[in-house]
Amino acid sequence: MEFSGHKTSKICLMFLCSMLCMWTTVESWSYFYSDTTMNWKMARDWCRLNFTDMVAIQNQEEIEYLNSWLPKKRDYYWIGIRKINHVWTWVGTNKALTKEATNWAKGEPNNGKMRSSLGRNEDCVEMYIKRNDQAGKWNDERCVKKKTALCYTAACTKDSCLNGECVETINSHKCECFEGFYGDTCEHVVECEKDQVHIPQHGSVSCTHKHGDFAYNSLCMYSCEEGYQLSMPRPLRCTASGNWSEEPPTCELAQCQLLSPPTRGSMKCSDPLGASSYQSTCVFSCDEGYVLAGSTSNMLECDASGNWNASQPSCTVIQCSALDDPENGAVSCGDDPDVRFNYGNNCSFSCAPGYHLVGPSRVTCTATAEWSEQMPRCEVIKCQHPEEEAHLITQCDKPSADLQPNSTCSFSCEPGFELQGAHITKCSEDGQWSSATPTCKAKGCPAPKTPTSGQTSCIPSVSSPVSPVTPYPLDMVCTYSCDEGHELQGALTMMCAHSGQWSSTPPTCTAVRCSPLEAPENGQINCTDEEPLYNSQCSFMCNEGYSLDGHELLTCGPYGNWTEGKPTCKAPSPVTAIASGVATGGTALLSGLSAAAYILKRLRKKASKFELNSNSDIQPPASVYKSSTDSLI
Repeated sequence: MEFSGHKTSKICLMFLCSMLCMWTTVESWSYFYSDTTMNWKMARDWCRLNFTDMVAIQNQEEIEYLNSWLPKKRDYYWIGIRKINHVWTWVGTNKALTKEATNWAKGEPNNGKMRSSLGRNEDCVEMYIKRNDQAGKWNDERCVKKKTALCYTAACTKDSCLNGECVETINSHKCECFEGFYGDTCEHVVECEKDQVHIPQHGSVSCTHKHGDFAYNSLCMYSCEEGYQLSMPRPLRCTASGNWSEEPPTCELAQCQLLSPPTRGSMKCSDPLGASSYQSTCVFSCDEGYVLAGSTSNMLECDASGNWNASQPSCTVIQCSALDDPENGAVSCGDDPDVRFNYGNNCSFSCAPGYHLVGPSRVTCTATAEWSEQMPRCEVIKCQHPEEEAHLITQCDKPSADLQPNSTCSFSCEPGFELQGAHITKCSEDGQWSSATPTCKAKGCPAPKTPTSGQTSCIPSVSSPVSPVTPYPLDMVCTYSCDEGHELQGALTMMCAHSGQWSSTPPTCTAVRCSPLEAPENGQINCTDEEPLYNSQCSFMCNEGYSLDGHELLTCGPYGNWTEGKPTCKAPSPVTAIASGVATGGTALLSGLSAAAYILKRLRKKASKFELNSNSDIQPPASVYKSSTDSLI
């Protein structure tokens, strides 16, 4: 049924299916509710299949409207709010519930108090409708409970707002325009002045327009000829205010830092465009007995970026850099301080006790004014910090940089994991650990046993998802059910506890039992099973001379009832005596034989119906019945 906010209400049949729904429409934004109850997940799937989604109430006005409109057919309706990672969240948006939209009933949410401790969390939300107390208020509830689904169809379409976001309201919708746009449907764009974009001397400008010529977010990129640099490197952008973000830049000749001749050397420069500017070159040379140092080339050139292509060289005697004693060690380069770092001289290194040398023990000053080897260092003898393993907690008695011999590290795992390997390791004199770094294995429970004639359904928690390594992680809940004709004996659910064991033993499914049957008076019974369980069958037959009144075969049904009532054995009606005499003896004899043949035929027919069990001790009737001139019973 439809309840409209327009002037004229109308009723129409939307669709025919297993679940009927009711809805209200206000300028294309419609509310709906199901005519049947279902759990929260089924309710949301139903809303998304048939409409837009489950109603996610976002303000008090909407709550008042729904409470006034919805019929008091049921007091409880599922709404589109659910706890995700311990936060109440609107479905479809994954946004946290705002304070303005909150409408909890008194004392709610309470997560079920005792139910939460049993693993029955109340992570879904229902709304009270037209109740005498707290109408329109919310209550947190278990998601498996069955309530009426409350859905909506959105008023917004993809074309509602051209350059903005469509926002639903109670009676309509509105457009919230993106930056740089305006208008009822955000159809207009802000524009900037084209004439404010100038082309600089020795440069050029190129503009790109995303929303129209020189409109919002248009970009004007400036560039300069080689050897010239922009006074402002950023591009001009048309902002939402209708103004350009910057003043147009200019192109200036690239200038390099001024150079001076080196001590005991000379410099000769060429400046085609200006002193120390783009394309200027300077050539360096040294006095006799000195060589250029500190640069890779004897000629420097000012490049287009305003930098010399190399550092300015100096003139110095061929000599290697001075060497200092390494930390916790010493260097020896001979006794003459004037030549200790000159070409060809050797320097050797040693370390203090408790340290070892990392690198070469001896270096030589080469003709390129460089030492022959990288400088060594003295490191304390220590162990490397144990490798970081997933979920492993490492605690050492000293900081990582101070793990010297005899230092120890202990290991443990994060909650939900157990240690695989040694709990403690010790640093030896040679800087090696006494044992390998352990790993952490996720805790879990063994696969639950599925009862005979039953099924098991297991759902993991959000914090402990299923993985190939742990198919039954901590906090997983398994629910049991039985096949038709069987009853559950034991707990309905069980949970994987942090001890790695299930909270209870798996239940069993036992067959439904029917009441025992007894053979009818003047009859016999033959059953397929010793006990009257589900699907057991019992057949009945009567003694010779009696007929069965009722069904010959009864079956134990799925609810502990026999398919039919117990039959009885009835005595046959008397047969009229055959008048006989000497004169009519032939006729009487013929009639007696006919009657005997009829009874024999009936008995054989009954006997064939009881051939259900090869162990039956029921004997077939005699094949010959003698006639009697008195009577046949």
